[in-house]
This record gives sequence, C-alpha cells and structure tokens, in this order.
Amino acid sequence: MAGERALTKFQWGLESTRGTAVAATRKVGAAPKAIPADRVWEQVRLATGQRAAVNAKRNDELLVRDTLSFDNAYFQALPGLFQCALDGAITPAEVNVGQGDYKWDVAPSLTAANAPKSLTIEMGDDTQAYEVEFCQFSRLMFSGEMGQDGGASPVKIDADYYGRQVTPTTFTNSLSLPSGLEFINAKLARLYLDTSWAGIGGTEKTGLLRGFSLEFLTGLHPKFMGSANKYFTTYGEGDLAVMLTLTLEGNSDADAIFDLYQAGTERALRLDMLGSQIGSGGV
Repeated sequence: MAGERALTKFQWGLESTRGTAVAATRKVGAAPKAIPADRVWEQVRLATGQRAAVNAKRNDELLVRDTLSFDNAYFQALPGLFQCALDGAITPAEVNVGQGDYKWDVAPSLTAANAPKSLTIEMGDDTQAYEVEFCQFSRLMFSGEMGQDGGASPVKIDADYYGRQVTPTTFTNSLSLPSGLEFINAKLARLYLDTSWAGIGGTEKTGLLRGFSLEFLTGLHPKFMGSANKYFTTYGEGDLAVMLTLTLEGNSDADAIFDLYQAGTERALRLDMLGSQIGSGGV
C-alpha cells in the first residue's frame, strides 16, 4: 500500500536536551514533501580481479539537510522557528495580565552565544512515520508579494534545517494546528525608512512597497567529532547575516532610495507585518 499524499503531515516538539528525541506537541502547517535522506553511500572499488567498477560501498556519517516550506505562513509558527534559529533564550512575557498577549522578543546577540534550542520533527504519511532529532535552522527566508487581483497575498517561509538522522517511528497522536490560526498577510506589510536606528519606525513610506524577501543566515552548523555514533556531536554558531530585498513601485520615493544607494548613504529600514490585536494591545 502506498502512502497517501492527502495524509502526509509534519509535527514537532521542543527538545529538553538537544539531540534527545521527544514526542511532538503540535502539528505544523508546512507544505507536503518527500522524506529526506540521512546518508550517502560511497562507491568503493577494490582490487579483486573482477571486471567491475564498484564492488563495495560505505557510509561513515549521518546527516539530514532539508527545508520546511510554509507556503501560507502563520504567526503561531514563528516561536518554534526563531528559538531554533536565532535566539534560544526567548522568554515570552504577558503584556496585559490575563489577556494572553505574550510578547516574544527575538534579540540575538552579535557578541555572545545565542544557545539556540532544537526540535524533534515527525514526518510521514499513513504508511510510515519518521522522526529527525536535533533539528536547528540554518536559514530562514520570508517572502511575499502584494496580489494585484484582489486575492490572497500569502507570506512564504522557507526554513532550511539540519538534523541527526531519519528514524522510523509512530506519530504522536491527537495533535492539532494552533487554535485561532492566523495567516501572515503580505498586503499588510508596511515599510519605514529613517536616518538612524534610534528613530526607526518613525517615517513610513506609503504607496511604494510591492514585494519583499527577508533572509536570515543564522550561522548554525553541525559539528562532527570522534564518538561512538555516526551522527554529528554538537553544533556551532557562525556569522549571523541578514538581507532584505525590496520590490518597489517606480516613483519618486523609489528614485530617492536609489540615489541613497548610489551615494552609499546608510538608512535604517523597518518592515512591519502585523496580525490581529490580542487583548487591549500595548505592544
């Protein structure tokens, strides 16, 4: 019996100890795709007196590299992505007591370790489920365009991750998507351009933004060391890089921004994408 595409799913759970698999705690609204490989068999030729190019094989290490794609990204997926990519020390705090309006302040350090957390990701279909432990995100790409037909303007997230190995398992039962699922709307993206970081968010540029992509290269990478296992031992934190690419309406504001670029004049840019207000607001 072949697995049904309609019954494929992703689920994840935040690990208490990096690399120790845990049961999933939430379904994840990612796009369906094939199960990734975790090993490469290298061909080996030995001098055995046979007319054969290959007569043995070997596999020395296990590593998963794949991408979770959220074609219709939603706000509730962001904490899991950010904690395992940019900032492992996020402590959400309720802004207005009793209203459930928790603020997740993602502020990665540029001078110290950010201690990102890790996920166990469950994936598969009605035929077989698999799990991958010690998953961390090496790249996050947010992109969107303002639809010109009165239809949807989804934000897409491509989240590149690595993990230790693919292991057959059974799905954690009775999980669901977050309640009150709220999609991120690219049409509600707002662009601000100011002369300094201190005043960022003060000058909105309206009638200008047509599309965007915001890419984070987190610098996270697996580190292989001698051990009793084929999978990677720990992780490292390299350079953190961010690039914002904008598609602008061809008007006087766009021309002025191009002039700033040619002159090498620095500006502070802010891109806001807000959802519904929770409680009485105040964030």
